[in-house]
Amino acid sequence: MFAAAHATSTDPREALRAWLVQKVVDVLHSRCADTFGAVLQMATVSRSDVIAAFGHDGALFVAVVRATADRILAPLSERPTGSSFHPQLIAFARQATEWYSGPGLSNLYRVAVASEFGAYPVRADFYRQGPARVRDELARFMSFAKAQGFGPDMDCRRAAVHFLSLLRTYWDAADASSANDQAHVDEDLDWMVEVFLYGVQARSGHAFPSRHAPD
Repeated sequence: MFAAAHATSTDPREALRAWLVQKVVDVLHSRCADTFGAVLQMATVSRSDVIAAFGHDGALFVAVVRATADRILAPLSERPTGSSFHPQLIAFARQATEWYSGPGLSNLYRVAVASEFGAYPVRADFYRQGPARVRDELARFMSFAKAQGFGPDMDCRRAAVHFLSLLRTYWDAADASSANDQAHVDEDLDWMVEVFLYGVQARSGHAFPSRHAPD
């Protein structure tokens, strides 16, 4: 996904799709919902617009999942350098935490499990376009850094899983949605990336230089 170019479309159907996706994303990120029908109702979008733009509710939901993953992965869109690798990981952690700190990701999981989309393979596409894609793109980012000599000197898919697990541990323990202000969250995430990178360095002995060992 490095430096992918996205041209602005003048196609009315594409414009409608983008509008619908943003409306649904806004609702998911700000309000609690159990079903996709409830989400569409809160977003005040018409069924006719959904059908005209996507042909099926499930296709709109998957587009929302893809857009959410795009946002989380945005900090990794440029190839890392020795000086940008660490800040890009921090920015990625912040984007992921922003989504976790509200109802957004919880809503996506609830909708994927609870909603009826007929024959549309929503659950499989949800996983492929959401969690699996985030993991795989993070692994790709780390793999490029490893090839340049400053990334984790280990299996990069495993490194990506470890990093995401570390983030989930922080989310569960810190309850970023209510217990921490943004400055404190930023400080915590910076420290967590240091912990991850130092841990990888300690494991390999030469993966890349760490600025300092965490206290």
